[in-house]
Amino acid sequence: MSDIIYIPRGKAREYSPYSLNIYNGCDHNCKYCYVKTMPYYKKVSNEEIRPRKNILEKLEKQLKKQEITEQVLLCFVGDPYCKADTEYKTTREILKILLKYDIPTAILSKGGKRILRDLDLFKQFKKIKIGASLTLINPKDSLYYEPGASLPSERMETLRIIHEENIKTWVSFEPVIKPKITLELLELTKGYIDQYKVGKMNHYQLPYQIDWRGFGNTIIKRLIEFKANFYIKKDLYKYMNMKLDNSYIDQDYLTLRKPRIKIMPEETKVLQPTLF
Repeated sequence: MSDIIYIPRGKAREYSPYSLNIYNGCDHNCKYCYVKTMPYYKKVSNEEIRPRKNILEKLEKQLKKQEITEQVLLCFVGDPYCKADTEYKTTREILKILLKYDIPTAILSKGGKRILRDLDLFKQFKKIKIGASLTLINPKDSLYYEPGASLPSERMETLRIIHEENIKTWVSFEPVIKPKITLELLELTKGYIDQYKVGKMNHYQLPYQIDWRGFGNTIIKRLIEFKANFYIKKDLYKYMNMKLDNSYIDQDYLTLRKPRIKIMPEETKVLQPTLF
């Protein structure tokens, strides 16, 4: 039996040391989605989107035997708050199990206000961050590239609400479809987003060329100016002529972790006086 929580490889590893995929696909139908290039998921239609078989039982079994102290991302394949989750509500049950085992959790979703139905659970986590992919602003453009996802304005409003609840928020600027729009999205969100991850366009051929070096240099200058926490993905950084501190290109820089408890050897422990 393959583990439900797994270690991602390649470009996916830049987002999280662990991941968990809840559904067998996604009904957002984004034109640029890399999942569509995977042989199994090509065969899955919107009507067939459903939770992976016995996922709750398998997750519980794995966490009983395996200690996980680093961040688990929901999700790489599919969206934890896709439209199908409105019916199945499996993401909520997954969160309950992750909460039970105190697993640091990151969520990335284009589900908009569907995310808010689990706000009560988010508040109970010791380590959690909620994020959204932001690519466009204009509703017409969004409906063309991301026809099944919530509109960008709804995603941003959802993150604002979550931030006001003192829950960590983050944004993935990937893929970048129109660099000027991405820079505008940064301006719009800088007051309520705690972390940014910035990439480029992959897996989809745009009808125009993008100056990735110019975009990368510009957005980094603004992120530094805003004193933001950010990570630049390798695919973008290789185009740039700016050198960054290691933290901004360390793929685990923004990873959530359980705190390490240092156990002092008996001979080095200092006895504290007892107060009567």
